[in-house]
Amino acid sequence: MWDDVCSSYLEIKKAVINSETLTAEKKNAMAILSYVLKNVLDLLHPVMPFITEELNSILFQGSEMVISRAWPKADESLIDGSIEAAFDQAFAVVESVRGVRGRYNVSPATKLNAVVSVDDAATEASVKDCMAIITELSGLADLSVAVKAAKPKFSASAVVPGGELYIPLEGILDPAAEIARLEKEIEKAKAFAASIEKKLSNQKFVSGAPEAVVNAERTKLATQQDIIAKNEAALKELK
Repeated sequence: MWDDVCSSYLEIKKAVINSETLTAEKKNAMAILSYVLKNVLDLLHPVMPFITEELNSILFQGSEMVISRAWPKADESLIDGSIEAAFDQAFAVVESVRGVRGRYNVSPATKLNAVVSVDDAATEASVKDCMAIITELSGLADLSVAVKAAKPKFSASAVVPGGELYIPLEGILDPAAEIARLEKEIEKAKAFAASIEKKLSNQKFVSGAPEAVVNAERTKLATQQDIIAKNEAALKELK
């Protein structure tokens, strides 16, 4: 429900569903959503019967009670593995773009350009089939896909299924300022990690302090090491 309906279907169709004009596309999108929600209520009924009956009476007025309906059965003849793989790949690209935005504090309102370098022609065709979805959900101004595409200068990168994603950041971030910021964050994290390592190397502290306190320090160390690794990777890709 969360992954396939909310994170995928509603993400793709939210603009259509929210449009003020009742087009044929909106009718189709709403019909599919209605069908899915009704079946979800049927699936959830055994574990939350009162809630599903209440929702059913509100969302599907005049329909029979959930308890009277047959258990939903999937029509496996409608399942297309290649389409599902293409959508999984498309959403992996979308998540990678969003990850880059988060990593470099780039606003969702800022339009980005992206390059997807793929390993083979089949993957190229698959990504191109979903370009409209990727562009819309990622907030991209432009998306190019090619086999073994070159990495643009001063760009962030992320591994995606069957290739790699590049996001040029020139004009969005100041190279010198961003590199300086990352180096400062790395230095700060290394100093903090060193102080924690010193504390954990003290056998008197490890053997005398409560286990919860020691584990908390180990968690802090792991967090700082993760910050160092991620910032060093970000620094490397910008140089």
